[in-house]
Amino acid sequence: MLLKLFLIGLFIVCSLFSSNAQRVIRKGVTENQPAKKTAVAQYSLSQLQGKWQEVKRINLERLEAINFSDSLILNFSDSKVEVKVATSMRISMTGDAQIDAPDILSVAGDVYTIRSVSTNKLVIDDGEFTREMQKKDQFYYETLRKMPVEKDSVSVPVTIDINNLKGKWLVYARKAKPGSVTALTPVIKSIEINSISADGIAFGEIVYYTSNISKIISCKLVTKDGVIKIITDKDTWSFNAYKADGKEFIFGETDKLVYYLKQ
Repeated sequence: MLLKLFLIGLFIVCSLFSSNAQRVIRKGVTENQPAKKTAVAQYSLSQLQGKWQEVKRINLERLEAINFSDSLILNFSDSKVEVKVATSMRISMTGDAQIDAPDILSVAGDVYTIRSVSTNKLVIDDGEFTREMQKKDQFYYETLRKMPVEKDSVSVPVTIDINNLKGKWLVYARKAKPGSVTALTPVIKSIEINSISADGIAFGEIVYYTSNISKIISCKLVTKDGVIKIITDKDTWSFNAYKADGKEFIFGETDKLVYYLKQ
């Protein structure tokens, strides 16, 4: 009888051991806990192919748009990317482009979080700023030398609507009389108007260079009777206004130096 009970008990223990031995559970996962799924990237490099230029920047701490002149420029080609900053167009970095799950974009060593992607807009976050990028067929610096210089509308100053000046204006051509520009002459590269007050004063930034040294400085613009004044903390320049129709901006002095700008 005792032998029979011993054999029954031994059979039960062996059965339990065999059952547990067949149930293998991965370390760190309980019996009722499913294994974690591998993260999948939400975006792909195929969505980013082409040229992108930063057009808007928001400070993440204050959640407000800020003014900037160092626009980020990205040019994706397959798994490579060229990175430039608008204030130093001669300097560029070329490297690998990669997207890690779920939304981390690496471009030539810089890392961003992708917030959204559409056909013409890419929004990325570097931890300090949210940057809104716009798709471009050509970057502005690629088109400057291709733009034809307008030869009309520069003989007689005209009264302009200062509201037509809002935006970023890039100098694509200059016409200068021999000897009118020296190494000490401030030469304008771009003007960006961010706001216009109720009394018709425009506020923004001007980029210019003197002796090949570029400077970016806040400015305000005032126009009256065909004359436009660009006022900074250090200097004030007066020019004749020849055209400002929202598409092209022409000003200067016909017997010295005339600037041609487009957005």
